[in-house]
Amino acid sequence: MYGLETVLRVRGIFETLEKEKLKQRERELEEERLKEQQVKKEQEEHLNYVRELLTDELPQLNTIQMHEQHVKTMEERVKKQQEEVKKSEKKRDDQRQEVVKRSKEKKIIEKDREKTRDLWKKMMDKLDSQFLDEIASIKFASDMKKKSEEEEAKQK
Repeated sequence: MYGLETVLRVRGIFETLEKEKLKQRERELEEERLKEQQVKKEQEEHLNYVRELLTDELPQLNTIQMHEQHVKTMEERVKKQQEEVKKSEKKRDDQRQEVVKRSKEKKIIEKDREKTRDLWKKMMDKLDSQFLDEIASIKFASDMKKKSEEEEAKQK
């Protein structure tokens, strides 16, 4: 059995956990992008409404000011949401780097396991070869002893 098998299993578990976190970060990023699209859509709808309002007839000054303030608020919301998207992208990218790191750690142990297995196999082949050589030597010595005993028996 490979001595670092437990370490390899633990590394595999960590890698799986990091991949799950990455999927979560990607879902969060997608949610933030959808929110950004929704805020931009709301902003565009309000701008269209203000344009229609201004083309029909000139509204009162307080109505214009109110809509102007709302447009500014919508712009701030869009900027804020774009910042949230950037933060979410950074979290996703950081998580992706963590997954890569964990994968590399696991692959190092897997390569070591393969090298250890190859070394063990070579050692076992060498021992098998030595054992077969010893058996052949014993057989040869036994045959030689038998022949010499037969020759001695014939000479008598």
